[in-house]
Amino acid sequence: MKKVMVITAVLLLMANFAFGNGQQESAGDDEIIIGFNNGSTTVDFLRIVGESMERAAKENGVKLLVAESNFEVEKILPNVDNMLVQGADIIVDFNVNAEVGGSLVDYCGQQGVPVIGIDVEYVSPSGEKAWFFGADNQRAGEVAGTGLAVAINEDWNGEIDKLLLFWNSENGPLVKKRLSGMYDGIRNAGISLSEDNVEYINVTGGSDTTLAANNKMTDWLTAHPDLHRIAVGAVNCETGHGVFSAVQTTDRDGDVLLATNNNSGQTLAAFEQGQNCWLGGVAYYPNRYGDYIIPLCIKILNGENPSKIQTMEHEFLTRDDVDKIKQENGMK
Repeated sequence: MKKVMVITAVLLLMANFAFGNGQQESAGDDEIIIGFNNGSTTVDFLRIVGESMERAAKENGVKLLVAESNFEVEKILPNVDNMLVQGADIIVDFNVNAEVGGSLVDYCGQQGVPVIGIDVEYVSPSGEKAWFFGADNQRAGEVAGTGLAVAINEDWNGEIDKLLLFWNSENGPLVKKRLSGMYDGIRNAGISLSEDNVEYINVTGGSDTTLAANNKMTDWLTAHPDLHRIAVGAVNCETGHGVFSAVQTTDRDGDVLLATNNNSGQTLAAFEQGQNCWLGGVAYYPNRYGDYIIPLCIKILNGENPSKIQTMEHEFLTRDDVDKIKQENGMK
């Protein structure tokens, strides 16, 4: 955490120097320029969101500048600064890093440029908040918990030994509600589960947390050979894939039920392996993000002052909903 804070401070100084010594390109008065700083297109969800942003920008007649950080902290602020120099009127950031995102709010605010954070709440050191678009994290968690509860009732007669919730502290407290919401959803479905039997497992490394989740789940299963009713919730599909791989490698599929937030090609690949612990996930519809975010940018720039929090609707998709999962991921 200290390393991230030091890097952030240094980059802010570099970015301020670069901006102060360069000349911002001026666009036509009637042209809207949106800067989109993506995390990594190697992650299916982020790639699909990026594609939807480009499509929606074209449909709405606005210019979209695109950059990619590959989740490298050192690239986030310079990417933004480069887009500001090119005349970006608003910045949309999808690096899912709450601390660096908070720094963006103040930095861009100094230039009179608003910020939208995708799926993570960005709060600046001064207390100013970016606009937020993405999951209704609490509701998404509850939907996932309900999906887990259905399987717990059917497979384990409503009984459970442990609930493991894989989350990522880098995403901030708002995203953690995806996991605490799962606990709420399970209890709301009438399943008895004390807090003592709920364990949060922190997986760091941006959104691409597959390897870390695999290692941590492998270690956990090795340490608990006598538990046979283990429900698992994952913050996203990359994390879920790591959990799933660990379950298969340790031959514990019959002991685990897994639900994820969002669905991806990894979900479909697990389904293709036959009946197993991966139940499905909450739909986030990344292919629709641009249809919400680009109009939100336009409203903000037109001075309409929309609500600071904008969210998607959610539903739990299973093996019975493969066509919907494909549609969610832009597949035919």
